[in-house]
Amino acid sequence: MRLPDGNQAIVEDRKLLHYVLSPSHPHGRTHAHLFDRLLGVNLSNEDVLREALLRAAANEDAFPTETSEFGQKYEVRFSLKGPRGRYTVLSVWIVDSEQSAPRLVTAYIE
Repeated sequence: MRLPDGNQAIVEDRKLLHYVLSPSHPHGRTHAHLFDRLLGVNLSNEDVLREALLRAAANEDAFPTETSEFGQKYEVRFSLKGPRGRYTVLSVWIVDSEQSAPRLVTAYIE
């Protein structure tokens, strides 16, 4: 199955720049370190990851996971080639109960 309304997916700067790719975020810095070390993707070329996430949301298979009062979460895996290599990225999306466009929750290298 595809991510519902995946072609309208939202990757907020707050989530991508200040969490997933932030080398100083208390939790996100481990993700940021791996994206940089393994793929060569960091804050200076964040568009590589942003575009890959949006492409995957629109085109890759999505697997429903948990449902909460905030909405339904989905996992979308995709292969990403960066300047330093190719790895599988797991992205987690939520479709809010009050909104149809999926929003990025997190992403990391598997």
